[in-house]
Amino acid sequence: MPWLALMPRAQAAEPLVLVSDPWCPVACGEQDPRPGYVVELAQAIFEPLGYPVQYQIVPFSRAEMLVNRGEVSGFIGVLQLPKRQSWHFPKHPQAVSRVCFYTLPGQRWQFSGLASLEGLRLGVIRGYNYGPELEPLLPLAHRDEISGVDALRRNMAKLQAGRVQALVEYELVAQYQQFSSGLKLRNAGCTQTADALFLAFSPQQPGGAKLAQLLDEGMQRMRKSGELARILQRYGVQDWVSGAKEVK
Repeated sequence: MPWLALMPRAQAAEPLVLVSDPWCPVACGEQDPRPGYVVELAQAIFEPLGYPVQYQIVPFSRAEMLVNRGEVSGFIGVLQLPKRQSWHFPKHPQAVSRVCFYTLPGQRWQFSGLASLEGLRLGVIRGYNYGPELEPLLPLAHRDEISGVDALRRNMAKLQAGRVQALVEYELVAQYQQFSSGLKLRNAGCTQTADALFLAFSPQQPGGAKLAQLLDEGMQRMRKSGELARILQRYGVQDWVSGAKEVK
């Protein structure tokens, strides 16, 4: 492609090590045929420029620590929070999703603000931040926290066993679980606004700002060419940008 000749290439074949805990469709299993659409985007954008991409599954809290220390290149799917102000973020997100509550089908509980959370047995993932709209409210619930790379699966099991009454999860993730596995969940209410989530780069590794810029530019090209939509389609996801070019 002509644009490749104009782009700076890595001086050495040092890999970009990108980490995440698994939360399909954004980031899935390392060996999955579909490793996650952001993993595929990173490979499509960086590898032609001479940056081999290595994707590793790591529990959320450990992944954040590794990025802060500069032991890995970037973290897939994080909020732009004050505690990450030194991280290198692209200008535009790689995922946009509301946060929702989910119960088993047939349950009647509904999220309706502060009072509805009092005493609720709620399954959450340790280390997650569920966005500015929900974080101040969640302490009212009895939070059953779980960690590890299989935290989502175990939370689903707890819900089905009746150990928690509801889960809190990104709508994008819950929709994919139902799309891919036929799992039946009831949406019991969502935040009013959607969160922007990013592939962000470590402040302790050189070139992080440039990598964020290359990611922005690469996504813009892929959106215009239709390649972004084709990757998203494999995961049952629609482009979150209004008026984005459709796949022909």
